[in-house]
Amino acid sequence: MKKVKIKTLLFIVLVSTISCGQNKKENNMGNLDFKEKLYEIVENSTKYKKASLFLFDYSHSQVNIEVLVNDKLLSKSSIHNKQEQGYKFMNHLLSKKNKKQLVKLRITSLDKLSNFDKHNSYFSFNLSEMNRLEWSNDNFENQNYFIKYSNYGFKKDSKGELIRDLNGDVIRKDNLDNLNVFEKEFEFEAEMPFENEALQNSKDLREIDSTILEQKVLGQYHAFIKSVKNKDEDTYWEMYYNKVAYFAKANFFTEKDIDDLIKEGEMYYTMMSYQPIENYEMVFYDEGRLVCFESKSNDLEFKGKSPLIATAVNPNDPKDVFRNPIQFYFYMPKDSNELQIMY
Repeated sequence: MKKVKIKTLLFIVLVSTISCGQNKKENNMGNLDFKEKLYEIVENSTKYKKASLFLFDYSHSQVNIEVLVNDKLLSKSSIHNKQEQGYKFMNHLLSKKNKKQLVKLRITSLDKLSNFDKHNSYFSFNLSEMNRLEWSNDNFENQNYFIKYSNYGFKKDSKGELIRDLNGDVIRKDNLDNLNVFEKEFEFEAEMPFENEALQNSKDLREIDSTILEQKVLGQYHAFIKSVKNKDEDTYWEMYYNKVAYFAKANFFTEKDIDDLIKEGEMYYTMMSYQPIENYEMVFYDEGRLVCFESKSNDLEFKGKSPLIATAVNPNDPKDVFRNPIQFYFYMPKDSNELQIMY
């Protein structure tokens, strides 16, 4: 059975209006320099063709869920009356210096006061490793699952027999009865061929005056919105490049992946409008070296996500409105007083 890859970066039907046959040397819109720099990531990563790609695949419903890898946010969502599932790349959150990587899972009930729904609250995830080329070629035969976790397990059929997964394994179950919070940690080993030097050599942002820092963060979000509104291609593509560059490098993106990134960048520049930044809180990750804004919205679809919302209306159906949070994580080099985009 072929698995469906769901990438971190989201595409919608509107992207079909962008030419799919675009050559990397033929750009419909500005800043060739930063687009070409994205292709340089591929050229500089050819020696990592046999490197490992670490993946997080998940499924959950009727819970608030937060997943941290080495104290950096991998996933945060609130799911109500529907199921969310997919794959996420993890390499950009891994450390070369410390081969032992730490995953923290925090699950809370939807209102954080009542207990979990005994019948509908569930979560399941797997951590796996596979060769980057095999992922690109949709070859999952050698996908190595080194952590499988779920609260489904130990269910019995009508004969009292344990129900097993497709691999014949009895999935472990943690008892969520009478709980509204569940936390767990997992440790695994992973080797990265390089370290995120910029982040390693950055400041603890928690030591900066919170009012000053908040204004700096807000200024970065506003700069992105302004670049789109004013059709400032240079500023937009520089910010977009900085957002995706380390992610693409660490996850060994291919030229096709970069093509997709550029098409997505064009889509968010040419087809989207952005709502005002409001109702947020400032949140730190990686022991204070990363900062971002997260929404305090009561809408569970957006709660905990970025307050920067890209919006577009389906030209074929005005009632079909696309809204997607665009998150930025910022750091500050030790020799600077200005924030930089990490991803």
